Amino acid sequence: MIHDQGLSMFLWAEACSTAMYVQNRNPHKKMKDMTPEEAYTGVKLEVSHLRIFGCPIYIHVPKEKRSKLEPTGKGGIFVSYSESSKAYRIYIFGQRQIEVSRDVTY
Repeated sequence: MIHDQGLSMFLWAEACSTAMYVQNRNPHKKMKDMTPEEAYTGVKLEVSHLRIFGCPIYIHVPKEKRSKLEPTGKGGIFVSYSESSKAYRIYIFGQRQIEVSRDVTY
């Protein structure tokens, strides 16, 4: 995934996390076309929130965190899903850091 998108190798942990997240939400033959998560919890999962690793994404910067002349959004690329909330982890090129977006509705 990293090589396909032309990203730096320091994002390997994010790529592994994303791969496992998606794999646990795909049906398997041995589980009679159920996902591992569905077999464990008994609840059918929603997958409309899934994104392509490395796709461009923008996050909103709230008024409290910017001045009047600064942009209202930041551009970056999608690298993973947040483990603690319903949010995305986004790599910001200019700052070379990963930020967590606000919660998204699944």
